[in-house]
Amino acid sequence: MSEEDVQRLADTAAHREEVAFELEHAELHLTEAVVVALEHGTPAEAIAEIADLEPEEVLDLVSAPEEPALGAVRDPDPEAPPAPPAPTPPDPE
Repeated sequence: MSEEDVQRLADTAAHREEVAFELEHAELHLTEAVVVALEHGTPAEAIAEIADLEPEEVLDLVSAPEEPALGAVRDPDPEAPPAPPAPTPPDPE
C-alpha cells in the first residue's frame, strides 16, 4: 500500500467520524425542535410534514430514552459511601 493510499484511508476515516458527529448533532437539534413544537401545540402530523418524517418518527423522537450528555454529572450511586469532606483552606493570618 502506498503512502498516498494510507493517507487517503486516514482522511476518509476522519471525515466519516466528523460526519457521524454532525449527524448526531443534527438529530439532537431536530429532537429539541420537535419537543418545542409539540409543547406549543403543533400536531405531530404537521411536524412530520414539515420535517419530512412519518408521524410515528416524530413520536419516537420524543419518547426515546434521553442519553446523558458527554461529561454530564450523574446521580450518585445510593449505595456508594459518602465522599470525604473537602479540605478546609488554611486560615489567612
